[in-house]
Amino acid sequence: MWLKLLAGMILFGLIAPILVIIPLSFSSSSFFQFPPSGYSLKWYGVFLDNQEWINAFIRSLYTACLTALLATILGTMAATAVTRINFWGKKAFMAIMVAPMVVPVIIVAIALYYTFAPMHVTNTLSGLVLAHSVLAVPIVFVTVTTGLKGIDRRLELASMGLGSTPLGTFFKVTLPLIRPSILSGALFALITSLDEVVVTIFIAGEKTKTLPVVMWENLRTQIDPTIAVVSTILIAGTIMIFFVQSWIRYQVSKF
Repeated sequence: MWLKLLAGMILFGLIAPILVIIPLSFSSSSFFQFPPSGYSLKWYGVFLDNQEWINAFIRSLYTACLTALLATILGTMAATAVTRINFWGKKAFMAIMVAPMVVPVIIVAIALYYTFAPMHVTNTLSGLVLAHSVLAVPIVFVTVTTGLKGIDRRLELASMGLGSTPLGTFFKVTLPLIRPSILSGALFALITSLDEVVVTIFIAGEKTKTLPVVMWENLRTQIDPTIAVVSTILIAGTIMIFFVQSWIRYQVSKF
């Protein structure tokens, strides 16, 4: 009982600062005040009327979707190679795959900038997607690798023993079994892209600012409840994504 109580207190301590943002987004005052002196949808209207915020929000969603797609494909391919093929340098390959999760993000950002700048892909959507994918691929790789190690290898061997090709076995047997892991990796990649700011500052330009970058710039120049509105939208979106993930995993488990 005491362990559960302690765990609950720790979780509440972690979540409480985030929950404070939500009532602040409905504040009627022009500055942060908790508890709010009054409640209004004024700042939601300010957010919807500001074209810079809307453009950054749409750009962030578009970039995150492309990043999730690319990272899921590359991460799944890498995870399949590591778990199903024995090749020279496997340990080094695995270390390189997870390196962006270990190396400080500022170092990754500088390295990406000096790599992308000569190729003229900074301040472009493609460069932004590639940069975010560098951070997202390791997450998909680890998630799918765990899923692949959890399935019975004999099912794949039986499929190939009955005449299926390795590629056919992957799509007909392996892929359905690791679908929840792939989905989880894709959602984490999506959230990673939506939340990324350090790498984006180095790679993005005036025409490719994402929502976190616009939030960061506004925090430097002015602080009003519009930031709380954007944060509340991101919190709601993240919660909705995890609910969708849980629902899909439940549907998959029934089959």
